[in-house]
Amino acid sequence: MLKRSMLLASTVLLLTSCSSGSGSGSGSGGSTVTKNNTAGSVVNLKAQGQASTIKTRHWEEKGGVWIPAERAATYMQYRFDENPKNHVASMGYADPVYTFKVGSKQAKIGDQQILLSDAPRMIDNNVCLELRSLSQLIQQPVRWDSGSSTVIIEAQKHQPPTNELVNTPPGTNQFRAQSTDMSTGDDNPDYDNPDNYDEYGNYIGGGRPGNNGNNGNNSNNGNNGNDVENGNNTADQDKVDEVISYGKRYMGVDYKFNAAAYAESRKFDCSSFIQHIFKHVGVDLPRSSRSQSTVGKYVSRKNFIPGDIVFFYTPGRYKTNNIVGHVGLYIGNNQVLQTYGNPGVTITKLLGNWDDRIMWGRRVL
Repeated sequence: MLKRSMLLASTVLLLTSCSSGSGSGSGSGGSTVTKNNTAGSVVNLKAQGQASTIKTRHWEEKGGVWIPAERAATYMQYRFDENPKNHVASMGYADPVYTFKVGSKQAKIGDQQILLSDAPRMIDNNVCLELRSLSQLIQQPVRWDSGSSTVIIEAQKHQPPTNELVNTPPGTNQFRAQSTDMSTGDDNPDYDNPDNYDEYGNYIGGGRPGNNGNNGNNSNNGNNGNDVENGNNTADQDKVDEVISYGKRYMGVDYKFNAAAYAESRKFDCSSFIQHIFKHVGVDLPRSSRSQSTVGKYVSRKNFIPGDIVFFYTPGRYKTNNIVGHVGLYIGNNQVLQTYGNPGVTITKLLGNWDDRIMWGRRVL
């Protein structure tokens, strides 16, 4: 009788210990995440050297720290989108820059595939990233300071793209970005996160890099000689006229971050719009503005002509950090055809803040 009572007491103690010491969040393969408490402890999220912070829940497991991806996006002033059916999530400024899926280590930066150290998980109905994976995704150091209970995003300097036009078989007009080794970062621009813009892309702070997005270390602006300078401003005029005319047909079409193909969604984000109208004239562009910024021929601000694709930066919390976060079509008269929020597809003068944010152009016609 005594032995039976001791066995019962031990069982109760074991069950009590298990229920009070951990919580679980669903992920691929039914994996669990140990939490500091059943709700997930609230900690700070900040950029190094900055006073501003936001609160975020976090979970710890085997030395790893997990936070909701949406909170990281909020702090970096990115838009965030998640497909509730397959839990594919995207973050970006005016179009998806980072794409990842719950249960998969495969992720994308623009159109480039990378491999995360830990697959994203669903924890308490949040798509969560472990800090090492978040760092790999945004290509900035991210660390956990247990002493202050703070997730800290550090900074890296931006390097401009140096990709040349990729040759394609005769009779085609397809462009693609140069393949890079995402695991080592070789030949891969270190882009950083946006800040200082409202949800519709209006500039509210920061400054313009003096080198217009180029490293300033050589005479060809870091573009391997594949630039359009010294009056070499030629283009296929028929296609230029057609892409501008075709693009204007969509004036007023609604903006939607991470929009599906127009045939399905009847909406655009900035890069899906550019991709759609150039496909009409036989040019297949990548899906994201980041990847689009590396195809065709480099064009400096002073040499823009109608039909050029124009790229804009979005400054991060560090004024030295820039990222290609938006794209539009130059149509002449110092104007771009673009979409970024209300009022949908529109024509904008390149004045003031819009002019300040220009990085470079690319010519694909």
